[in-house]
Amino acid sequence: MRRVAIKWTYLLALIGFAVWMFDVFFGGSIYLRGEGLVLGQPAVVAAEYNVTVRNVLVKEGERVAAGQVLVQISSQQLAEARARLSAEAAARAARLADLEIRKEVVNATLAAAEDREAVAAETKNQLNESYKKGLLSALSRTAAADQAYQGQKDAEALRAEKRALTEQLKLLTVATEQADLALSDLLDAFDQGRLRAPTAGTVSAVIANRGAVMRAGDSLLELVGDHRFVIAWVPVGRLYSLEIGQRVSIGAGAGALPGTISRIGAVASALPREFQKAFTPTERLLLIWIEFDTGVTPPPYFTKVKIY
Repeated sequence: MRRVAIKWTYLLALIGFAVWMFDVFFGGSIYLRGEGLVLGQPAVVAAEYNVTVRNVLVKEGERVAAGQVLVQISSQQLAEARARLSAEAAARAARLADLEIRKEVVNATLAAAEDREAVAAETKNQLNESYKKGLLSALSRTAAADQAYQGQKDAEALRAEKRALTEQLKLLTVATEQADLALSDLLDAFDQGRLRAPTAGTVSAVIANRGAVMRAGDSLLELVGDHRFVIAWVPVGRLYSLEIGQRVSIGAGAGALPGTISRIGAVASALPREFQKAFTPTERLLLIWIEFDTGVTPPPYFTKVKIY
């Protein structure tokens, strides 16, 4: 009896070992099995200009709300840009005032010039009639023609100047409005040196500390959004199929959490560094996005999980 028990124990152990070996080498080809990370929608806090960090108001792992002030900065580059735009705005205002004065002078003298033009033309016509009748000398006729020409020339010059001034005023007014808008946008974007959270979430990394000088576009803080999901890497060309809406289990520690495939990538991607095997070529697998079921408490950000 004892020998039979030993025999069955050995047989069951052998079968269990065979099943384990089959699962290790061939299980991934028959049913879904992969690894992934719990992530949130990433976001960064950065400045559009070279800045000096005056104060960092949050710490790594701290929860933040959308629009919350996270960093206080100053920028010599922005101060110079603001001074330049302000000086250009003052110069345009002076130029605009000068053009307005010139236009007022032209408008005031144009009526008189046009009246002079009309009188000179009428006088010229009357003198031409007198000249034809022999009542006027050629010299007097020439003087009248010269007066009519000069009156027409002065009136046309004023009309041309009026048209030019009107066009210049129009262009300068548009340029002034655009420059004022650019200066306003610049000041609004700088927001008195306050950098705010672009989305609600958690601070995942504090990159810049007080006193740091950062270039335009450099990240000062990194955030992850409140909405957590899993990005998993699974092999391609297996016997099982993947579909959007397919139910999966997410192994995190001792338990498993339910989830649903929400998106399947169209391009195989390289595994993150922590998933790559040492001394082997870079492996590329299929990316899938998995959403946790409603009511499930997701694991912390960047938790490594198994998918099955």
